[in-house]
Amino acid sequence: MKKNLNLANTVHLIYPYNLKNNINPWSIGNNISIALKDKYKIKHYYWTSIEKIYPKKGDILIGHCHPNPLTVFRRSIKDKNWKKKIIIQPYNEDPKQMSHLYDVIKECDDFLAICGEYWYKRISKSKFNSWKKKITQIDLGLDIKLYPKIKKKFNKINERKFLFIGNDYSYNNYAKNLTYLKNISQLIGEKKFATIGNKSVGKIKHFGWLNLQNKKSLNIIKKYDFLIQTSNYDANPSTVLESLSWGLIPVITPQCGYKKEKSIINIPLNKVNMACNIINNLQEVSDQKLKKLQSENWKILKRFYSWAKFRKTIRKIVLTKNMNKNIVYTKKELFFFKKNYLASPNYHLNFDMILTILKSNIKIFIKRMVKF
Repeated sequence: MKKNLNLANTVHLIYPYNLKNNINPWSIGNNISIALKDKYKIKHYYWTSIEKIYPKKGDILIGHCHPNPLTVFRRSIKDKNWKKKIIIQPYNEDPKQMSHLYDVIKECDDFLAICGEYWYKRISKSKFNSWKKKITQIDLGLDIKLYPKIKKKFNKINERKFLFIGNDYSYNNYAKNLTYLKNISQLIGEKKFATIGNKSVGKIKHFGWLNLQNKKSLNIIKKYDFLIQTSNYDANPSTVLESLSWGLIPVITPQCGYKKEKSIINIPLNKVNMACNIINNLQEVSDQKLKKLQSENWKILKRFYSWAKFRKTIRKIVLTKNMNKNIVYTKKELFFFKKNYLASPNYHLNFDMILTILKSNIKIFIKRMVKF
């Protein structure tokens, strides 16, 4: 049997990886690795690592880029031995979330943008239109075995409940727009809402952090009928897919990235009265209609959001020959990117960003200090 010569080359993957941890972001890194392991050796790195990769000719760089210039993706990207350089991470139109990538996008061959079709269709008319030639949209996947169908029965008419699941860290996912959720809950009635995650919202019941895969948490979740998300810039939140699998009906802004699915309920962004009208109407919908939406959502999940589909897209991009996709920015574009990056929580000299790098690399710093 002829030896597969491709195995002489390595994919340097900058994404969390742990096959025993099947939640995002690890499941993303796991499935990238699974998609390519028959073609390449796989070497894993974490995105906050300050090491530099010295690739052999023909190696592939793929992963998530941290804003800090001392981190592994940025330190390694300009090496001439790379056969292909691919960035894969969430995408939306928030200039404060995305602008730090402007210089890296130029260096990459492809940008695998984890985002809903809503964001992808808007690229041409956005401030990021010059990136479009490099962007391929990719959907998240979900292992439905890990998120069982727990919603067997909906609450009575006018007694239905809404659950928010998520976080709003300053350096990531900070566009959850929770003030809008607070305003909606005050008009509808705060007792019909609850939150799971790192932050409480007004007087809404707050469960804090929960392991979404244990029985105790599932017993809490199944008491709710709808997932609610009010984000103004959210690429493709995995909690929407998880809620589909459980049997909750998502009620979300289009800016969460999901819009094409008719069985996912969209509420307008920052229009409290219109959103409340939609929510009040859902209180009066028949159980039969809700079960039909639930059934449609299970079909959507299997059709569009499988890890098999995700892996197929990864392979296609990695194994396709590089095309000439040069980007030349105008002065106006450069000003826009730099201005928004400096004002962003992602700015690498912000205190919490510096602290994140120090914590992640403390062992490396100690070893280097010992040498000196």
